[in-house]
Amino acid sequence: QDVLAVYEVAKEAIERARRGEGPTLIEAKTYRFRGHFEGDPQVYRSKEEVEWWKKNKDPIKLFEEKLLEKGIVTKEELDSIWEKVKKEIEEAIKFAEESPWPSKEEVLEDVFSTPTKGVLVWQW
Repeated sequence: QDVLAVYEVAKEAIERARRGEGPTLIEAKTYRFRGHFEGDPQVYRSKEEVEWWKKNKDPIKLFEEKLLEKGIVTKEELDSIWEKVKKEIEEAIKFAEESPWPSKEEVLEDVFSTPTKGVLVWQW
């Protein structure tokens, strides 16, 4: 849940790899705010538990608090960033909603099937 801790560990792993010292396994324990899939009823935890984590351990919120505490940004600057992000998301949604559906020929572009397992994997 700590953005800076993840950054530091990843930085060390990258430096280690660049020195030719091999790969690093990073175990990053975090709390999943959403279910395993869209529509997951999440019977394995209470709404109160999820809300507690969102309120007290949200990594974005914690990072913002750290930035404010250290005087790196102001509340106004953070508000401006959030407004830009919301606008970008709204524009992306509008673009998606106004875009035509793909043709039959395009539907399977950037997707491949592993013949032995029949698994579809997205290619980015």
